[in-house]
Amino acid sequence: MLYSQLGRNAEAETLLREVVKAYPELYDVQYSLGLLLAEEKKYIEAEQHLALAARGIPDGSRVHYNLGILYDFLRKDQPAEVALSRAVALEPNNMDYLQALAQHYLRRGNLTAAGRIAEQMIARHPEDRKGSEVKEFVKRKTPGTN
Repeated sequence: MLYSQLGRNAEAETLLREVVKAYPELYDVQYSLGLLLAEEKKYIEAEQHLALAARGIPDGSRVHYNLGILYDFLRKDQPAEVALSRAVALEPNNMDYLQALAQHYLRRGNLTAAGRIAEQMIARHPEDRKGSEVKEFVKRKTPGTN
């Protein structure tokens, strides 16, 4: 982690790979390696390590969130929805997770699901405009609701 913070990603990657190889059950290390690989744009490998981390840390909301973001980026729609929904289920008040799931639905044209998430955003964070903005966008894009 120190190597990564110092911008020495190649050294960090080498070390993390060594630890993962010796101790594959250290899911937090799998997670760290997955994040580093994603940062390095090695998306397929990152996906493998983040997926292992998500299976090994089933209650790790941040792990599922990051895996969902990667799946979304890779246009793996169903796994993205599952991972992001899991993050929201684990931490239903986390606005970042709610927003990511709403954006996922919006990008896929699922306005009904995006609207449901917008309602949750508004209910849980009425002071934050993001939920209202998603709701208004969905309303504008839904035929017959203007």
